[in-house]
Amino acid sequence: MTTHDVEATNPNRLAVRRVARSTTIQMCDLIDSEDIATMGAKCWLDLLRDIRNDKLRPKQDGETVIIAIHDAAAGQSPHPVRTTKRAYTEFQKAAVDGRFDGLKPAPFGLGFGPWIWAEGVVEEAMAKALDGVA
Repeated sequence: MTTHDVEATNPNRLAVRRVARSTTIQMCDLIDSEDIATMGAKCWLDLLRDIRNDKLRPKQDGETVIIAIHDAAAGQSPHPVRTTKRAYTEFQKAAVDGRFDGLKPAPFGLGFGPWIWAEGVVEEAMAKALDGVA
């Protein structure tokens, strides 16, 4: 697996990660990391299937794509994740290629696994900055 730094100008920044050693998944655009959607494993697998099969029809507003994450089983209301058309397209291609299969849990003692995006894994320093640790 390749590790890349994520720059503010990088358009391929839609990412997912596992929470701790649970089956909970988070998704966000790394440029707006405060807008994180959380979902259970079933919701994630359903979403991933729909993305792969080109059945997900996210809302579009110009160059912005809005993915509504709705984990009804967890009793959550829909949470929008905003990204670019290009980032969504790259995420979709990577999903078809199996990039997001078998997301690894966080290393023992850590709260989150690494952010996985279409082109690699977010560097630890960037992940800490996104989590407000650095």
